[in-house]
Amino acid sequence: MADERLWELEELYRGRLQVEPLTYGTVRDWADSVDNFGGLARASFDMKNLQRCWAVKAVLGNVEPGGRVLEIGAGEPLVADLLSRLGYEVTVVDPYDGSGDGPLEFEAFAAAHPKVRFVRARFPTGQEPAGELACVYSISVLEHVPADAVVGLMEAAHSALAPGGCSIHAIDHVVAGWGAEDHRERLSEIVRASGLTAEDLETTLDRLHDDPETYFVSAEAHQAWRGSLPYDEYPMRRIASIQLLSRGAATVAAP
Repeated sequence: MADERLWELEELYRGRLQVEPLTYGTVRDWADSVDNFGGLARASFDMKNLQRCWAVKAVLGNVEPGGRVLEIGAGEPLVADLLSRLGYEVTVVDPYDGSGDGPLEFEAFAAAHPKVRFVRARFPTGQEPAGELACVYSISVLEHVPADAVVGLMEAAHSALAPGGCSIHAIDHVVAGWGAEDHRERLSEIVRASGLTAEDLETTLDRLHDDPETYFVSAEAHQAWRGSLPYDEYPMRRIASIQLLSRGAATVAAP
């Protein structure tokens, strides 16, 4: 996105997007992003087309200009770069070692995005500034964290936040099909670690199931993911985006 268009994003979203604590991605929101974010809303074949733009909107709507922001596991740091050009002080924490099918192109990313600070490590590194960050966010990362580790990650994210800071996360969630049970277990832990309840999650998933606006991964995106695998080894799944925003110091709710 050209720098001269950044003021348009600020005009549209700065301080205006009041994100619900727990919600899901919609076609309406993606269509809005296609209208206003250009290539960022079409940069991938998958859920990130929706999630990247939503994350920018959520930060603009809830984090003051100039705030210190940290992205967990950015991969190609398109959102981090855009936020840095919007005036935020952005750090990316990502090992860039190819693990979890992640990218290896660290040198190319660092050269292409000079305003972003990179820390080549897994989050938490143990060196995050306690109580100082305006926002910690992730895009299509938490669903890859083992269920027994995700609570510790969320607690580390919240401990790094300044009072009133935001923890913002977009999560690929398998609603039905292969892997749905594991995804549900992990999502339950993530939601609980955000200070929300099992009832909050049930209500959101019921809405997601019944809403014709729910954004699901397309057959074309699934085909790109499948690659050379036989279809029976990688069948179609129903995948939506679960989106969370909590403020700093959320506590783990009772089971």
